[in-house]
Amino acid sequence: MSTFQLEGSLDLSNVMKALELPRSYLQRSKALALDMSRVTWIDSAGLAGLVRLLAEARKLGGEFRLSGASDAVRKALVFARLEALFPVEKAT
Repeated sequence: MSTFQLEGSLDLSNVMKALELPRSYLQRSKALALDMSRVTWIDSAGLAGLVRLLAEARKLGGEFRLSGASDAVRKALVFARLEALFPVEKAT
C-alpha cells in the first residue's frame, strides 16, 4: 500500500485537485493510504472527498485508509460522526 501525504487545507476550494493524484493511483493499485498529519483544516467538502475515495476503493475491491491524521482532521471526523469509517493509523 502506498501513502500520499496531504498538507494545508482540504476544502471546497481545492478538494478536487488535491485528491486527483491519489484517486488515479487508487484506480490502478486498489490500495491507498492518505497521511493527513499535515492537514490544518478540513471542511465538509474535504470530508465528502474522503468518503468518495472510500466508496471508490470498496467498489474496486480495494482498500483506502487514513494515516496520521492531525487534530483538525480527527475533530472533523468525530464531529461528522465518520470516525468509524476512517480508523486512523499512526503514520510510519
